[in-house]
Parts: sequence; C-alpha cells; structure tokens
Amino acid sequence: MTVYSNYENVWYCIDITALGFVLICGCTGNTGTPSSGNSESGVTATPTGTVEVTTATVAPQVTPAVTAELTASEIADRIKAVMLSIESSAKRCADVVAKDGIAGEESLRAIKNCLNDNPGITTITIDDPNLVVVSAEPTEYSYLIGSGAGRQAIDKPTLTKSYVFVEGYRGVSQICPIFADDGKKIGYLEMSYQPRSMIANIVHQLIESTPYNVWVIETDGTSLFDTSSSEIGNNLLTDDLYQDAKLHKFIQTVVKNKEGVGQYNFRDHMTDKVIDKDARWATVDYGGREWRVVLTSPAE
Repeated sequence: MTVYSNYENVWYCIDITALGFVLICGCTGNTGTPSSGNSESGVTATPTGTVEVTTATVAPQVTPAVTAELTASEIADRIKAVMLSIESSAKRCADVVAKDGIAGEESLRAIKNCLNDNPGITTITIDDPNLVVVSAEPTEYSYLIGSGAGRQAIDKPTLTKSYVFVEGYRGVSQICPIFADDGKKIGYLEMSYQPRSMIANIVHQLIESTPYNVWVIETDGTSLFDTSSSEIGNNLLTDDLYQDAKLHKFIQTVVKNKEGVGQYNFRDHMTDKVIDKDARWATVDYGGREWRVVLTSPAE
C-alpha cells in the first residue's frame, strides 16, 4: 500500500517482454499524483472506536461493471492460478529429473522448457535433499551452485517468504519436492520470480479504466506490489512512514483478517486535501503463505 506515491507496473529487473506488462494507475494516491509521507490515515470505526471489519461477500456478477469486492477476490484467484500453473510445470520437470538424473540431457531439456513455458521465472535450480543448489538455469546463475538456502525440508509444494535476490530485487521461490519411483525424496526443484511482475499484469487487466487501485502485502506487513517501486519491500507494520495511529490500525486489521472491509485516508501533498479511500481485501492462500490483496477506491 502506498500513502504518498504512484504505482509502477512493469516486470522489474527481468528482461522479459513476452507478457507485455504495462503501467497501471496508482494505488492509494490519485492517479499519477504522489501524496505526502505525512499521511493522516485511518480506518472506519464503530461508535465504540473499534475497527470496522466485515466479512466480504461476493456480489452477483453484473456486466459490464463489477463490484470492488468481486474484483478483489478475482485478483486473488488469478494470482493463485498463476502459482498453480507454476507448480504444475515444476512437477512435470521434477518427474523428468527423478527419472533422468540431475545431470541428464532430458532433465536439462525439461528445465529449459520449463523456463520457456513460464517467462516470468528468473531462475530454476535443482537442490539436493539438504536444499543445497546442485544445478541452476539459465547458466548465468551457475554461481548459485553450492549455495544453500538454510530452509527446512519440505514434503509438498511450498512458497517461500519474499527475500532479496542477489540482483537486488525482492522475489519468492516456489519449491517442489522431487521423489524417486520408490517414494524417496531425492531433492527439490525451485522456481524463482518477482511477485510484482506477475501481479502487475493481472491487476492491469482487471482495473484498467476503473477507479480501483491495488496493493499486496505479506502477513508480516512486507509490501510485494505497489505502484511506487520505492515502497516495494517496505514493511507497512514497522517502517516509520506508516506509523500514523489510524493507518497502522488499519494495516493491522488487514494482516489479521483474510478478508474484510475498511477505510483509510491520507493527505495529498499537491492539494493538501485529505483523501478518503474505501478498501476491501481478499487473500491468496498458497504453499503455506498468505498474501493480502487490497482493493481500494475513492470513498463515496
């Protein structure tokens, strides 16, 4: 979520154009208008002063318009659909590696095909049972060989918490165990990518020519997607920029609830006006992680 700047919506630090990511409108500020860091933000409250959080219900589909609530759910569903597609590719590749071996020609071909089938993926690595990298594609990532993630062993497809890649951008990895025919786990296939690249394409398709804006965070407050590149990676719960009491309370409400409704506001430094935002959110629940997808629009 941003309280003072606009969105950036391109695949970042990935030289990929096949998916045609394009710019979209701002998330918490006016479109193309930054707002000041001295935000005066809040949430809607009941007369007792508690945060108003209600369970989101999906409204009936209306053509051509859709409700904010429905769109928030649709964005979350589409993000998860991409994750499931990546998982399917990883499983197919893992099956080949299990039969052909880590250094086999068929395995190498399967890994390269997996990269071609998923243009947003930056890196695919094969890890040994201790999660130490033994093979990496593309070849420019061969420096990863021998490195270890220090993660716990897993037995099912898993999504990592976001982390900063060597290249300097924030990404995640989807990890798929590799099992031999006898059921023994022989390693892992790890596919890494940048969340905001995938999210930007989905969001653009759904909110283009609408008043809606979107931000996405992990449940520890880390920003995964925002139209301002400077805010991606910020922590909305702990960073000084977001410590206005009302705003902080709203963010706490978002991370504690899988779905809901609320309000916040911020001061636009261009007009010095306080702008109110309605917010509805849904959750992407995948691989042991939850991402909050927050859809905002000007308050009525």
